[in-house]
Amino acid sequence: MEEQRNQKKSVPAKQSAWRSILGKKWAFPAIYIGSAAIILAFVMWYQGSLVKEATQKPQATETVTVNEGVNNPANVNEDGEAVAVNKQPLTLSWPVAKEAVYDLGMGFFNEEATADEQAKTMVKFNDNTFVPHLGIDLVSKDGKSFDVTAAQDGKVTKVKHNDQLVGNLIEIEHADKLVTVYQSLESVKVKVNDVVKQGQVIGAAGRNDFEKELKAHLHFEVRQDGNSVDPHQFIKTAEAQ
Repeated sequence: MEEQRNQKKSVPAKQSAWRSILGKKWAFPAIYIGSAAIILAFVMWYQGSLVKEATQKPQATETVTVNEGVNNPANVNEDGEAVAVNKQPLTLSWPVAKEAVYDLGMGFFNEEATADEQAKTMVKFNDNTFVPHLGIDLVSKDGKSFDVTAAQDGKVTKVKHNDQLVGNLIEIEHADKLVTVYQSLESVKVKVNDVVKQGQVIGAAGRNDFEKELKAHLHFEVRQDGNSVDPHQFIKTAEAQ
């Protein structure tokens, strides 16, 4: 009986072996280091899987609007239409034939000019009426008519014959909403919807009742966006011939 009790109380060999190992001083540090190594290996494997998956999937790109300033050849207006930026302003040539000999007459009425300067650009009409001069006059030096030419490429939008005040008249529409007006014409050589080129003869200078004291001359106006502007700011040469 005593022997049997001793056999029941005896510790199994495997359990005895674990107790023996755990009894060593290096046992717990070794177990800790081993566990840490396993965890670290798992973490590295997991991160590697994420990186591999990310490189295989197409990445969503975010749309970025870049303001290219002067290097951007076009911009967009409020209507979503592309419009050119930093575009050079349209230039006009003197609206007369090269062989014409003329002087500059009355100039453009400038609202910002002094009272004395403005007085020089008021047209006297019907003795007691003064009207601002909204163009420039090119007056024949010898009193004879001269050929009038288109100041820029464009399309004829209006032709009027024998107007009571300004004589024959031509209007031409150009790019940039620019319109040139030719009044006091003796004759007209174009019609509405004609496409003309810069320098093309469109008529001849004459006289009108509005500025009846002048000899043969051309009254030339420029309108931008429907407003009269000084033609000199668009004409590329500074002096009359």
